[in-house]
Amino acid sequence: MNANAPISVVVAGYGARQRAVEDLESVWEARHTGPFHHTAVALMRRTVVDEIDVERSHSTAQHLLWGGALLGGALFVLVPAAGVRMFADVGLDGAGALVYHFRRHADPDGLAAGARLLSEEPHGLVVVTVNRFGEAVAPLLRRAERCTWVDLPWGDLEEELSRDLVSRGDGLLTAVG
Repeated sequence: MNANAPISVVVAGYGARQRAVEDLESVWEARHTGPFHHTAVALMRRTVVDEIDVERSHSTAQHLLWGGALLGGALFVLVPAAGVRMFADVGLDGAGALVYHFRRHADPDGLAAGARLLSEEPHGLVVVTVNRFGEAVAPLLRRAERCTWVDLPWGDLEEELSRDLVSRGDGLLTAVG
C-alpha cells in the first residue's frame, strides 16, 4: 500500500434510524466505485441503558486476518465499549496496530468531535475507508443531521500490523511448543 494513501474515519449522526440505514446502504453500494481499497461501516444505536452499540456492520476487509480490526480499532478510539464488543466478535488480530495507528496519526480533536457526535445522537454511522478522503465519503451521508471526519495516512501501518501479528503468532507458537 502507498504510504501516502489516506484512511478516513467518518462519523454521522441521525435522529431517525431509517435515515442512517439509507446512508449505510449508500456507502455500501459505493464501495466498488472510485479508488476505495477497503470500506467498513457500522450502524450505531443508543441502547435503553444509554450505551452506544453496533447494531450491524459491513466490511470489505472481513476476510483479511486483521480485517475486523479496521472497524474495531476506529470504534475503540471513538466509543471504547463498542470497540471492545466488536473485538469480542471479530477477534484481536491487528487490533493493537490499528488502535495505535488511529491514536498516533488521527487528529485528537477530530476523534473527540466524532465521539461527541455519537454520544449526542440516537443513531449514527461510523465509516472507515482506505484510499479515500473523508470529504469524498461525506456526500454519501446526505441524510445525516451532522457529519465529521478525520483523515490520516496509511503510513507505516503495514509494518505495525506485521509486528502485531508476528508477536501474537510467536506467543501462540510458544504456548503450543
